[in-house]
Amino acid sequence: MALSMRSGLRSSARMGVRMMSIMDRYRKVRPAPDVVKQWEPSPSFVKGIMDVKESTESIPQHKVLESHRSSRLPAYTRNPVPSEALTCFFEKPIQPEAPRILRIGLVGPPNSGKSSLMNAIIGRNVSAVSPKVNTTRDGVRGILTTGNTQLVFLDVPGIIPSEKQLYTRELVSAAWRGFHECDVCILVVDVVRRPTQEFFDVVRRICPHEGLGQSIIRRTIREADGAVPRVWLPELERSESGPPVILVLNKIDKASEFRWVQSREKEFVAHGSFRRVFYTSALKHQGLEKLMVFLAGKAQPGNWMYPAELHTTLSHTEQIQHTLTNMLFKWFNKDLPYKIQHQTVGWTPRLDGSLLVEHELIVSDTIVARIVCGVRNTLVSRLKEKASFKLSKMWDVKVELDLWVRPLKERVSDRDRKGLR
Repeated sequence: MALSMRSGLRSSARMGVRMMSIMDRYRKVRPAPDVVKQWEPSPSFVKGIMDVKESTESIPQHKVLESHRSSRLPAYTRNPVPSEALTCFFEKPIQPEAPRILRIGLVGPPNSGKSSLMNAIIGRNVSAVSPKVNTTRDGVRGILTTGNTQLVFLDVPGIIPSEKQLYTRELVSAAWRGFHECDVCILVVDVVRRPTQEFFDVVRRICPHEGLGQSIIRRTIREADGAVPRVWLPELERSESGPPVILVLNKIDKASEFRWVQSREKEFVAHGSFRRVFYTSALKHQGLEKLMVFLAGKAQPGNWMYPAELHTTLSHTEQIQHTLTNMLFKWFNKDLPYKIQHQTVGWTPRLDGSLLVEHELIVSDTIVARIVCGVRNTLVSRLKEKASFKLSKMWDVKVELDLWVRPLKERVSDRDRKGLR
């Protein structure tokens, strides 16, 4: 008997017949309920359907069909970037009683902390900051208004006399234009970095020591205690070559001992004549109060250039570019961040009060695009989240930034070629 059952099972297995299917076994283990609960629409859903039905009854039939066909597409339209976001518009400032103004130029070697110092003084992230050289590619104006005094800061690109490239020469010329436009010049120096001889030549050019005749006249004034008539004296308060220069030794928190900071001061004082010397740390906000009090005291009577509530002359699109540039220069090495171009393509205000901004990062080819996007778009997603948070904090409105990486051409890497083979 057992032998016959085994032979029957073998024959059924050869024929491919199963005694019990997988679904039968699943239903036996987990039987289905007898009554299946059906979905019931909520009252609000029914009310919304009735409102839509009443609104569409007065529309012709062909219009209803067209709207029904178009409803299959996503209900989203990209709005163009308005002119208010492309350009910084502001009304004529309301002048207080006895207004005072001072234009301040921030110059110095690359990566000395000029942008960090301006951001720390103003209290906002106005200019891009990163460890890379020439992060600031153009002049950035920051405005700080306290009481009846307005301080206008001009952050210009770094002075690099040793580089011979074309774009670097343009940055140097922009730096010198900003130097001659300001009333007071702040020379920002990194105390832990050894300055080059080319930079000392620039220091002797912007703040040269007074000549022998001027020093004799100044000594005569000091000895005579004002008895010498001012008609015989030249103007000694301002140099003919440019505005007075203030030396700011930045990044003192990185110095191991304070005597190294003092030795750096003696080194610069030996090459130039400075009105005052300040020790600051833009990262830890050290020494900024004394600097701001001194600058406010140097403000001259004059009308304000900008409204009191304005903090920068950068437009909204330029602020987006500076925010992204700040992170791109920190995350990527070598010359990759310098070759990324920016373009804002969408600007859509939403009904809940938030703002949707669509921005493109234009790169040279697909390989660079894959580097910027990262593995499974992790880098571009982090970039989007961090930039959205910073822009929301700057503009006091919820901002959602959508980033698109657009390559200009397609290029296949060696790894892809090996995979195709």
